[in-house]
Amino acid sequence: MSLFGALGSATAALRTIQANVKVVSDNVARADDPNRTRHTLSQMVDGSGFVRTTEYRREVDSALLAQVQELSARAGTAQTQSEYMQKLGDLMRTTNGKPLLNSYAEEFAAAWKTLEATPENEVAAYQLVEAANNFSREINRVSEGTEDLEREMRDDLGTSLDKVNSLLRDIDQINDGMASLQGQGAAPNEVADKRDGLIRELSAYIDIRTVTRPDGRVAVFTPSGLALADADPAKLTFDGGNINLVVGNQSTPVNQHFQEGKIGALLRMRADGSKSDPPTAPSADPMSEVIRKLRSQLDGLAEAFTSGTKEGQPTSFRDAYDNAEPVAAGEQASGFFVGSDRFTLAVNQKLLNNEVKIKASAIKDVVVAMNSPGRSLAADGLKLEDKTYGGMVSAITGTWMNAASNAKNKADLNTESKQLLEERYHSTTGVNIDEEIAMLQQLQTAYAASARVMQVTNTMFDALERIVG
Repeated sequence: MSLFGALGSATAALRTIQANVKVVSDNVARADDPNRTRHTLSQMVDGSGFVRTTEYRREVDSALLAQVQELSARAGTAQTQSEYMQKLGDLMRTTNGKPLLNSYAEEFAAAWKTLEATPENEVAAYQLVEAANNFSREINRVSEGTEDLEREMRDDLGTSLDKVNSLLRDIDQINDGMASLQGQGAAPNEVADKRDGLIRELSAYIDIRTVTRPDGRVAVFTPSGLALADADPAKLTFDGGNINLVVGNQSTPVNQHFQEGKIGALLRMRADGSKSDPPTAPSADPMSEVIRKLRSQLDGLAEAFTSGTKEGQPTSFRDAYDNAEPVAAGEQASGFFVGSDRFTLAVNQKLLNNEVKIKASAIKDVVVAMNSPGRSLAADGLKLEDKTYGGMVSAITGTWMNAASNAKNKADLNTESKQLLEERYHSTTGVNIDEEIAMLQQLQTAYAASARVMQVTNTMFDALERIVG
């Protein structure tokens, strides 16, 4: 090799080392960034024997990244379900493992037994009316809270969809800039890392699949094939019931495309097949149609106290009270409870105001009715057989408390699995400080060697100049 060739080779090597040092330094500086992948330089030797930097690269495991995205969606689903089932548990006001509705139902049944033992006791009669009022008002309160929970889900769904639209726009903006960034050193890798972070964030809301285009763009689709970000970002709107894809002046419902992630969880929990045409049976999934099932079960419970006796079942509460004879002057002859559903169930106002007394002849019959098994309740998501009135209440609340516990366990499991997979992905594709320090040491050695070559070459040039001179 000529002296000029040696000098050129050493100079090219120094430029390559300088570029590598910058990449390694950037890796170390952003090692704590969860979106940062390890950046490297791909090198080759050209026809002159010089080392050339050919390409800035990212260490990306596409298969593992797809698994992280999928698990992020599942974790988003489970976490959303757990959060709202916790809110439902708070609505039930559980104390020492027992929802308040259960406590009020037990106190109501106990008050009838107390009055049966001392029918002339006005305090016992007053306490019975108060227990009945507490019980009916608790059904009203839980019913109103159910509607509040549904509105919170609806608002959360709208807010989440706004976030999804924002993420899609950001992803599309990076996609548009990728072509112009090609060939600009590490710049494309920096924004690609940022885009991967946005896509992972999007995965918590929607289950997605991605396809990398030859020009560096990443297309985002739902598993069912709905394009979310390709040539343009999708524009999604929410009308309170459906998620719609807007294209020009046309708006198309696309609920069926969102099955996982926070969006999918909220859609399923708010779904109500009873309003479809034709109506559909309630889902067997405890985390689907939650609001529909709660409404139906609370209505069924209220109706059990205000309806007549069902064929083949013990005398109902209403008939046990209304059909009792005789009726003394100043007693409430019928209609201990008024109303017919979860919102209107209430103790007769005359009893509450102490304008009339509880019908004495009904007390024994009501005690029997309250404690007789053999009752059924058919509501959305729950079919009960051979229950007492108290058993109905316990079965309804117990079903939801069990569902809440299962949802929390599932959320914890999915969150832990997601964290483990993210750690695995980061250890595979992220920055390892030890490796980067070792690389710096190698670069330092290479720099010293190239510098020595330049020094020797300069010495030889000086010697040659003296000989020629």
